[in-house]
Amino acid sequence: MIEKIEPIPRIPDALRLAAIQRTKIVPFIGAGLSKIGGCPGWSEFADAALKFFVDKGKLSHAQLDQISTLPTRVKLSVALEFEHKYELPIAFKELLLPTESRRSIGDKVYADISSLATMFVTTNYDEWLDIPTPVTLDASGEAASSLSVVPDRKLFYKHADITAENLDIPNAVFHIHGSVLDRESMVLTTVDYLERYSSHRIDGGRNHENPFLTFLEVLFKSKNVLFIGYGLHELEILEYVVQKGIEKPAISDEEPQHYVLQGFFSHEIELARSLEGYFRQFGIGLIPYSRDERDWDQLVDVVRYFSRELLPSGPPLALAKRREMEDLLP
Repeated sequence: MIEKIEPIPRIPDALRLAAIQRTKIVPFIGAGLSKIGGCPGWSEFADAALKFFVDKGKLSHAQLDQISTLPTRVKLSVALEFEHKYELPIAFKELLLPTESRRSIGDKVYADISSLATMFVTTNYDEWLDIPTPVTLDASGEAASSLSVVPDRKLFYKHADITAENLDIPNAVFHIHGSVLDRESMVLTTVDYLERYSSHRIDGGRNHENPFLTFLEVLFKSKNVLFIGYGLHELEILEYVVQKGIEKPAISDEEPQHYVLQGFFSHEIELARSLEGYFRQFGIGLIPYSRDERDWDQLVDVVRYFSRELLPSGPPLALAKRREMEDLLP
């Protein structure tokens, strides 16, 4: 049970062990991380999609106020209805651009994320992960300038490409809800979510298999996933992933395989304990950090600490892949 919420949390032993194999830890990135870099959060993104029609003179401020309290996915559905009605494509890529005042902070935190792994999964539509940012750490652990070549990342954002087979491809980014690079790939409405996470059954003939959910199942069985950037406003997105992708484990005192970084004020310890219990039923541990001094910007320091402490140096890729295969055996 969580006893205290510190600015810099303890790194669980499971993640330290996984860091030995750089192909083992998979950062799973939510909108909260991009928000630090000046992009809108999940709720702000939906509001911006509606405001697009206010700016175009198709929706009054009074009308906007009436629908502003709707759930986020409902607001996005309404925005898409307006898009069709007025034949005005929403400029989603522009809505997701970072602000100039925060861009450098986003560059910094995503550079640190880049040192944690060679594979990344995200529910974000933005391009922060698509182009790797070179980063090296000097003897003191501070970021130093680097001219090293960073391998290009293979991007997967089309529904048909989010498959378990592609988990073997190194230097990959999986936009599991689509990307602004392809408007048709973006999962936005409730109907989109229901289709993407539709019921799943493997019967040998694969007739009822949802390859996307198989991707999630294999990911969570073979990797140590670290969720970053999922605040309380993004929990509705995260719930789709964990409820469909992770089979509830038997009750156990063993250390979880996966973890979620979550910020709290120090007086919110009861909330943190409640969420700890919620995530634990899916085999996910909660790593809380304190927002008291820097609010959500504290995540920048937490990610920097994790990138220093988990800087991988371990067995060769072939051994790491063999251990992954052993983990999948019954």
